[in-house]
Amino acid sequence: MNVGKAFGVTLSDSQVRSLLQGKKILVKGLKGKKGSYDAYLIPESVEEFSYTKDGKEIKGFQYKFKMEFPQTKGKQG
Repeated sequence: MNVGKAFGVTLSDSQVRSLLQGKKILVKGLKGKKGSYDAYLIPESVEEFSYTKDGKEIKGFQYKFKMEFPQTKGKQG
């Protein structure tokens, strides 16, 4: 399981430790269709996955995250 990256962003050691402890972290510079953005990642669970590539079955585990977006200055809900 690779916990050093989330959504294409390399995480710091302290961010990885926090995620493994079940804490929410702020990740800056996530890439989206409309540019980059910041979001809080909140670990929800670990799930098993598998797929077939080039005739070989690949199995592993992955974290499932919930995202929260920080309020930006000047915008009212």
